[in-house]
Amino acid sequence: MSRKPLKYLRNAEIETITGDRIRQYEAKAKCRVALPVPLDKIVEQTLGLDISWDEIEERSGEMVLGGLMVRSRTVVLNEKHLPLFQSKPGLERSTLGHEAAHWDLEHRADANTPSLFGDPDGGDDDRVDCRKTARTGDLLHVLLDLACRNHQAYRLYKELTEGQDTPEQKSAMDRYQSALLMPEWLVREAAKGYDLSKLSSLYDFAQEAQVTISNLTTRLRRLGLIHKVGTGNRVFLTEAEATGRKGLF
Repeated sequence: MSRKPLKYLRNAEIETITGDRIRQYEAKAKCRVALPVPLDKIVEQTLGLDISWDEIEERSGEMVLGGLMVRSRTVVLNEKHLPLFQSKPGLERSTLGHEAAHWDLEHRADANTPSLFGDPDGGDDDRVDCRKTARTGDLLHVLLDLACRNHQAYRLYKELTEGQDTPEQKSAMDRYQSALLMPEWLVREAAKGYDLSKLSSLYDFAQEAQVTISNLTTRLRRLGLIHKVGTGNRVFLTEAEATGRKGLF
């Protein structure tokens, strides 16, 4: 029987997987996870992946933030973009979360989803390519839709589409990293301490969780805690508030 595409992996399934990883880490470390989630420790101790930095080959127009060396179970973050990671708090963690998702959803022994990194029977996925690392010359897998993303174009796209999800954000990988970095039970509890109607408060919330503001607002929308961030950076908590419609009594 063929396996369903990753984009059809239900949110509940992803929430269960990421929740299990956090519980496994808690059991191993004998602690309770709080915000910010210790992502690097979960990746290393629960998923059994190494994390390293190296300069990753980029072709014209590409921006490769990270990749995965499947055989050596290593996530590589691109040293070329260290200033970008430093200037955008949370970007390094979301990139690491994406690469962890590739491993956990596609390469773990009990994964029931198809791999984006090629069919073991010989089929290839044209959304995947290999890039070399500078120091070791190792090949690592990158997703072309991530590799070819330009951050300025992405920002413009976000402005034009306002609160809509990008194709990347609809993907299983994005939903995985979002759920792992911001578990529902921790987000709902932490949200009680913030005024979600104020963007400044959401920035404080993002700082506590050590995630990007776009990652946080996407997560809050998916959990139904806000409706969207509209023009002028106004935060709408409900659809009725955003459209100006009032309920009938």
